[in-house]
Amino acid sequence: MRLPLLRILLFASLWVGTTAAYASHIIGGELAFEPVDGSTNQYHIIARLYQDISSLQVIVGPSLTLICGRNSCLKTAPGSFTAELSLTQRRRSSLTCSSSPTYEMAVFEGIVTLPPARWTLSISQENRRSNSYNVIDSYMRDIHVEALLDNSSGLTDFSPKFTSFTLPYIMGNEVNRYSFSAFDQDGDSLVYSSVQPLASLQGEGECSNAISYSTSAGGEFVDPVTGLKVPYGPVQFTPAFPFLSYQVTNGTAVPFFQLNATTGELVTRSINLGSAIVAVHVDEYRQLGGSWRHIGSVTRDVTYLVLSVQENHNPTITEVKVAGAAASQPADRVIPVRPGQSVSLTLTAADPDAGQTLRLSSDVAATIPGASFQTLPNNQAQLSWQVPAELPLGRYSFTVTVADNSCPMNGSEVRTITFLVTNKVLATHNRQPLAQPAFPVPFHEQVQFQLTTHKAQPILIVDELGRTVDQLTSHIDGTVIWQPASTILPGLYIARTIDGQQLQRLIRQ
Repeated sequence: MRLPLLRILLFASLWVGTTAAYASHIIGGELAFEPVDGSTNQYHIIARLYQDISSLQVIVGPSLTLICGRNSCLKTAPGSFTAELSLTQRRRSSLTCSSSPTYEMAVFEGIVTLPPARWTLSISQENRRSNSYNVIDSYMRDIHVEALLDNSSGLTDFSPKFTSFTLPYIMGNEVNRYSFSAFDQDGDSLVYSSVQPLASLQGEGECSNAISYSTSAGGEFVDPVTGLKVPYGPVQFTPAFPFLSYQVTNGTAVPFFQLNATTGELVTRSINLGSAIVAVHVDEYRQLGGSWRHIGSVTRDVTYLVLSVQENHNPTITEVKVAGAAASQPADRVIPVRPGQSVSLTLTAADPDAGQTLRLSSDVAATIPGASFQTLPNNQAQLSWQVPAELPLGRYSFTVTVADNSCPMNGSEVRTITFLVTNKVLATHNRQPLAQPAFPVPFHEQVQFQLTTHKAQPILIVDELGRTVDQLTSHIDGTVIWQPASTILPGLYIARTIDGQQLQRLIRQ
């Protein structure tokens, strides 16, 4: 159960974000580039800055300086130059129940000429949000974001583009799924890694330096499964563990920061309130002359804001139904498509907490050619993609956000949906679908579903962290009935056969 310690807590310092000498408001930034039609050397540059406006009306703009470093990060190096990007869009968003927005995304764009070279593109902006506990003196640091374009061999390149503009405003002590997934129009191979955030050097500000991580003295938190207090020791923050995020295994706190290097999906459970800076680097590789070559990279630098711990659970995408398919599938299963194919998905979301109103949204239409998104009744949405006929074969990631209407903080999930564009015959996946969906969804006392195989066999029930919470045996006709014990908390659970060939998602409220 949840203890009184986990009731609503809000830190005023999280909202004010000011110091005696600084107006600290920048909570994220990223860069992207794409070739201008018909040109090999002209590139369209897109920069995004995110700023906290919950209590400040600090507005960035109307322009932003871009440094284009030729074979160097220095603007003074031979062939290097600076250019001004112009403000083209502002978008305000909120993941709280307040009628006022909490953050704004400002978009800056421009066109620059980049002859063949190894280009380091960078932007800087003062000031970062104050009081980020995982770095030293965050209020004295600006944000510095870089992108790399290596067109020294004469190639053209669309950089990876992050496909969600939702920021990680999250609840503490709750499993949170966020996505750094990016779409690469060239079909390049992408690799995601957590890196140290950057600030520009003092003075000229031509290059950057890594911001020093801080330490934590240790403490304790409440295990949401058992209700017991669990201690954790002193911490030196690193890119692999940039903020306090733990799961409990056999009564022991274990660091829990799971970044998928292939998809960019990040799963965490922050145990305390506060803000922390997280930077994820996306490297792109292309096969040239029979070998893989690193041709570019982008980075998203954002502030994780843990604003409350409350009696609420995050909603989730429970299933994906591909139009024409016989059955639904889990959201994390890769969807094969062919170049030129039109594919449509029906996404279904659910919330473990009764009475919540859910909102599904996606930014894919703004970043992915041929993509569209439409909300439907009954906590559903339709994601459609007219796969470009000329699109290179490879994996492509989309993102969908689902949020509830809990106060003061909305529970949310940013989910990654992955397509595999292939010319191969689209064979049936080895995992068999379940003959009937689980009902009711969500459930409280009891849930029932049916396997495609009619025999008695073991069924494992696991939680979001992969821990087995129950084991059942199906009836001879394939029916499975689960009546979880009172100690099983509301949340998302997976029922699977021992061989892993049949899966079912279960939502307990």
